[in-house]
Amino acid sequence: MPPRLSPAQKLAAKLLLGGAWAPVTTTIGYLERPLDHTAVTWCEWLQSSPYQSDVGIGVTAHTGTLPELLEKLLPLGYGMRWLLVETRNTEWTAVFHNTRDDPNLRFPLKELPLSHGVTTIGVTDEPKNIKRMPEGPARGRWGGRDLTVYDKNGLRRFLSLYNSEPWKFAENGEPYDFENTEQYLSPRAMDCFPHETLVEICRNLGLDPFEEDFYVPNGRGIVLEILLDPDNPPPGDRYTLAEARASYDDVDRAPVEEPVEGNALYPLGSRNPHPDGVFPMTGFVPFKVETPFEAAVKAFEASVQRYSSYPATASLSEGLAEHGVLALPSIQSPFEGGPEDRTLGVLVSAELLLGPAELREYTAASMALQWKQKDGTSPEIFYPNRKQMNLIRTLCKEHGTYPFDIAPTQVYFTVAVDKMIRSVTDLRITGEFLNPAELIAVTDGKEPAAVQPNRSVSWGLRLHIQEHEDAIWDAKR
Repeated sequence: MPPRLSPAQKLAAKLLLGGAWAPVTTTIGYLERPLDHTAVTWCEWLQSSPYQSDVGIGVTAHTGTLPELLEKLLPLGYGMRWLLVETRNTEWTAVFHNTRDDPNLRFPLKELPLSHGVTTIGVTDEPKNIKRMPEGPARGRWGGRDLTVYDKNGLRRFLSLYNSEPWKFAENGEPYDFENTEQYLSPRAMDCFPHETLVEICRNLGLDPFEEDFYVPNGRGIVLEILLDPDNPPPGDRYTLAEARASYDDVDRAPVEEPVEGNALYPLGSRNPHPDGVFPMTGFVPFKVETPFEAAVKAFEASVQRYSSYPATASLSEGLAEHGVLALPSIQSPFEGGPEDRTLGVLVSAELLLGPAELREYTAASMALQWKQKDGTSPEIFYPNRKQMNLIRTLCKEHGTYPFDIAPTQVYFTVAVDKMIRSVTDLRITGEFLNPAELIAVTDGKEPAAVQPNRSVSWGLRLHIQEHEDAIWDAKR
């Protein structure tokens, strides 16, 4: 009798190639253009993207089955390479990234519709396979499911099932006529957007993401890569597929701290070091679309820069506040250079820009100071120990926000960042932050919707903890 499959294994069996090529196939991008046209479009985006090099963008044509073409992305986690393949629907080209974690497709899929007028779709389906270990951290991934559609006018449709303990469902944009919107009202989040619903919507859009025979009907694929100086040793570790999956997609294997096999197997970093052609770089040009918030975004960017030891940029983003997020930071590291060459990018919501000035300034500090700075300062020094965690949980109970509705580590890290801000600035959380009327979208002429942040990191709770911070941080470690 075969062993019983876990829910994660059952879902993985329904995914592309049975999930054997996750994390590469966890998120797949699609452009509504033929393969050769898509290759040119993607190169044009790369030319002025943050992924700059002195050598350029390599373009190499390959033939084979889908698994054979995916092998051209090896090693994983090194440099930046994308595989573009034809699909059975000749109007669409699929894009895969050589990731060992989260496929970095969100920026081109969002920006290309606005700059090139092409419709893009992002599809994500990741099984939750968390495995608690007797010793050490848990293994696996938290899981999630997304469908994101952009067209020349911006966000067209967004559906998301995400695991914040518990699972939550979110949507944005105008539903398509073929969607069963009543399903989204199901009391159980996982029933709102199951795998089968994602498949059905994709098929109505002309895609069949999880069927192998949907891809490479003529065996054609194109690899685009950021070329590095061949005279310098390749920076970073290089992973085989098995090493990248260890402890994450393959929970029976211990995590790979040093990818010995990948580093030895791919000493030059890439399996296609001699591209058919090279596109020159044109220099990084931050992508932006003119909006009524230009001056406010620039002012917020200046605020972030005041607190960041790295060069900082800010840009307006739609839909963040619907998830209780006023701003979202990311650190980008160059392919060549050290940590001191990092840059900080922040997506900021219109709701924050319309909110109180004190809230904008505090959020700007939070975006910058949650990262380790060049001088070594970091909120990690304030991350609570067990005794302090107990005190924080007690305060949360008093505030009615325990049990947590997100991962406890996120709560503790947020508290540590707040303490970091108070230790190096004069900024404090105030009652101004708590008025939801100040955080309502009112610029599009539609019925406004108040921001609904997670209770466990709400401003009210963080103010409560701030008022009792001496009791927490005076506790002996």
